[in-house]
Amino acid sequence: MPSPEPFTFGIALIPRASAQNWRLIEALLDLTLTSVRAQRDPDFCVVIAGHDRPRIIPDDRRFTFVEVDWPVQEPGPHNADSGRKKHAINDLVLARGGGLLMLLDADDWVHVQLVGAARATIGQDHIGALIDSGLITDFRTLRAATLPHPRVFGGEFHRVCGSSAVARLRPDAADTFRRDPWNVLGSHHQWVEVAREHGAELARLPVSGDYVINTSENHSELHGPYAGWRQGLAACVNREGHAIDAAIAARFGLSLDQIRAASERFFPQASSRRQRPTPAASIPDGPAR
Repeated sequence: MPSPEPFTFGIALIPRASAQNWRLIEALLDLTLTSVRAQRDPDFCVVIAGHDRPRIIPDDRRFTFVEVDWPVQEPGPHNADSGRKKHAINDLVLARGGGLLMLLDADDWVHVQLVGAARATIGQDHIGALIDSGLITDFRTLRAATLPHPRVFGGEFHRVCGSSAVARLRPDAADTFRRDPWNVLGSHHQWVEVAREHGAELARLPVSGDYVINTSENHSELHGPYAGWRQGLAACVNREGHAIDAAIAARFGLSLDQIRAASERFFPQASSRRQRPTPAASIPDGPAR
């Protein structure tokens, strides 16, 4: 049988000098990497690009840390540092021979079947794939709402969450779009329209994503042009959502106790909002159709 197409998760990490709480950054990243390592298809790689190597990167041959050498600058509205790191990850994947690349935020969680679903769903005619539906989880209160949701965010999951897109990189392709689709498609929220302009096809992944918000360390919560809107989004999640349960945590390769311990460690003042889940509050898996 032929070898499976390479799959890489790429994570751009904020500089320690720009972080308000580096221990929180490491704790969030630890949950993300735990989620990644729970993939049922274990044949993948992880590339983390940053100024500072976190202590919690596992001793695992699948993981690579790329230390960048440009000076740390004050965070700006367009998060140029993260974009530059993502380009470095993209270039490394191309140099390694290409394959499927998912750029993953350092605080989001991934479905345990994501790698397998991507390999099974993305055909040779596709330039990549998107996640249409999922959850949005408030890290402080551990309440989550489904997306799309008419009273939270009515668009598809990939319209609001960056951890929602997988591109196929083909270093030997004559067409530059096929060779390096990330650099043409741009931001996740515009992939559908840009792909259509180029006559390209995108698959839809039959798994949910989880967009983790209200961590106080995500760039768009503090510096981006939508910082105010993000505060309102968190309020909607807490009003319309439900407490996450063990089944939701397991869907993303985590335990509820592990998530709760991390949240309570950094945001003890939010303990009164962390309601114990009931069976009726469990949020269904799978894409909303």
